[in-house]
Amino acid sequence: MSVNSRVNPNFPLPGLDQPSKGFRDNFTIIKQEIEALQGKQIQLVGEVQSAPVQLGAGATIAQIVTQSRVFRQSFQTADVSGGEIMITHNLGNKIVLVQVSNDLDTVIQPDQITLMNTTQLKLTLTSFVPFTGTWNVIVRG
Repeated sequence: MSVNSRVNPNFPLPGLDQPSKGFRDNFTIIKQEIEALQGKQIQLVGEVQSAPVQLGAGATIAQIVTQSRVFRQSFQTADVSGGEIMITHNLGNKIVLVQVSNDLDTVIQPDQITLMNTTQLKLTLTSFVPFTGTWNVIVRG
């Protein structure tokens, strides 16, 4: 359903007899919204982009903004204390995806990733310390 949809998502109510007018009204609105979409071109903008894709005889472009928040940080063995390093990503999400790569550009699995809060996580790299070169962490959320 679109953001400004007039479809009544609470109709019908389960277990109650209801007039058919509500069904007809909802179906009419759904039909109008589908027809309106068929008259548009859709284009993704933001982190993921696309060329306009025509739906039906679409003359106007409806843009869908796609955004993903990504944080990247490089670190060296001197930045790791006691086998751990705190990463302050400030993404505003506690549940994030984390990828760590070593100086040979190999993705490694840290000993542990602890999601501290909406701005920080802790990487435990005890089995890798000391390591050489510059490592990278990417946090997406």
